[in-house]
Amino acid sequence: MMPLITRLFLKTGLIYFLGALLVGVLLQVDEVSIPNLTPMFWHMLMVGWITQIIMGISLWMFPGRIKKESFLNQKWAWFTYVFLNLGLVLRFVCEPMILLSQGYHWKVWLLVSAALQFVAVVCYVIEIWPRVLSKKQRRKRKKSSR
Repeated sequence: MMPLITRLFLKTGLIYFLGALLVGVLLQVDEVSIPNLTPMFWHMLMVGWITQIIMGISLWMFPGRIKKESFLNQKWAWFTYVFLNLGLVLRFVCEPMILLSQGYHWKVWLLVSAALQFVAVVCYVIEIWPRVLSKKQRRKRKKSSR
């Protein structure tokens, strides 16, 4: 059975895919004057859709060390999901506001959104790294932890 976190990554990725298609259509309409729509489109497509699909599928394809599905057993995957999506939503709010308001604080919030996405990637690496160790490396780790 597919873990809940995987299903969330996949469904959220599909929502971002639909959003990216909508933004792509808006980019083709001359009357739409939302600033910074192009970076929003690419972030929705590459980070929101493709990255989340890859993360979700990899969490499913490389099972965890502990099979029981719980927050504690998958905490880094959950942190990845939360930080990545908080960072993306914050970016989608900040991008247009930077040009509309000319306020410095929006640039700070955009930096925070980038930091959240970076933290999400670090959490993902922490979660997935032990899952892709070779059998020899796993045995070595098991012996050293005794």
